[in-house]
Amino acid sequence: MKFFDTQSLKTLPSRERATLINSISGIRSANLIGTRGSSGTNLSVFNSVMHLGSDPALLGVVFRPLTVERHTYANIKDLKDFSVNAITSAMAARAHQTSAKYPEGTSEFEAVGFEPLFRKETHIPFVKESPIHILCSYSQEHLLENQCVLVTASIKAIWIEEKALGHGYFINHEHIKTVGIGGLDAYYSTTLEGRYAYAKPDQSPTKIDPK
Repeated sequence: MKFFDTQSLKTLPSRERATLINSISGIRSANLIGTRGSSGTNLSVFNSVMHLGSDPALLGVVFRPLTVERHTYANIKDLKDFSVNAITSAMAARAHQTSAKYPEGTSEFEAVGFEPLFRKETHIPFVKESPIHILCSYSQEHLLENQCVLVTASIKAIWIEEKALGHGYFINHEHIKTVGIGGLDAYYSTTLEGRYAYAKPDQSPTKIDPK
């Protein structure tokens, strides 16, 4: 196995070190965050949306250091609500393009070709092409040791394509062809390898029907 310690990591070129560390934790969820600000709508790809709890229902989003303009973060701080939209394989290329540094006032919806969807429950835009829409509201933020910011948000509403929902409200992402992100630029398709029953010390792993 290739070995790296703290010192050898420091000797790597910065971009190579970033690529290694960004991808070492594996495949993460791929989402588009939609917001609205004084200059219009904004849309940006994120690989840092995470589950934090189900009661109350909470998500977390990590933002890189606020040393440059972060339009998504600024809009969330201003209006509190934002949308989280799952990315499918058909959406991946356009979703990745939203990471380009478009000037403030340019809507990524228009720039990359996604259709904004507005619902009666909020003034925040969703991505019409996405099979999962989550309406979130800013709750707290926490400054991390590397100056990144972890924003926690409550889940206010969810819309899911029915073909994704299985028994017990299990979401089968294979049915809606969502993708994951490895590192910053690698998109992976979703294949369900299996579901397993609740693990107990005196029982062997048992597969269960994912449907």
